[in-house]
Amino acid sequence: MLKMNVKECISNKRSVRAYTEQEISDEVINELINLGTKASTGSNHQPWGFVVIKNKDEIQALSEETKTYLLKNLEQYPYLQQYKSWLTNPKFSVFNHANCLIIVYGDTSSHWYVYDCTLAAGNIMLSAHDMGLGTCWIGFAEHVCNAPEFKEKYNVPENFELVCPMSIGYMKTKMYPPVRKEPNIFWCR
Repeated sequence: MLKMNVKECISNKRSVRAYTEQEISDEVINELINLGTKASTGSNHQPWGFVVIKNKDEIQALSEETKTYLLKNLEQYPYLQQYKSWLTNPKFSVFNHANCLIIVYGDTSSHWYVYDCTLAAGNIMLSAHDMGLGTCWIGFAEHVCNAPEFKEKYNVPENFELVCPMSIGYMKTKMYPPVRKEPNIFWCR
């Protein structure tokens, strides 16, 4: 297992969209989720809940359902128009052909559930990177994974809303550090 310092981990983490077939053990998934729950949390509400899917056929079916939904409703999502060729490609997998998903939900009774659960997702992603795993936040899945039918199937309470659908797996290739433009900093002196 790799061990990096925090700066190294943050500086080198990338979204990963190509995974090997190697399965992630339940112990590793549990460790990642436990590390996720070490995130800061408003008023200590700890509003997170998690769905883990490790069935590759189920993930592929969910990818096809997501593609079908988005193509039928593309006019409602102008920000996804640029991906129409992906969505019509039968080889494209919304979940990057991963064999594991971690889906983060937040309890809406907490005003800060989106922030808290995003921090938890970030912890999971950085911890996964430290363990030699790759992750990718799957924005395409936000509609299907928050559908009442999906939530009912996976026993997600009605008052929990989707925050982060994430693919996760062992990286197929070595990733290089991301290149970022200079940040906008608005100083007050």
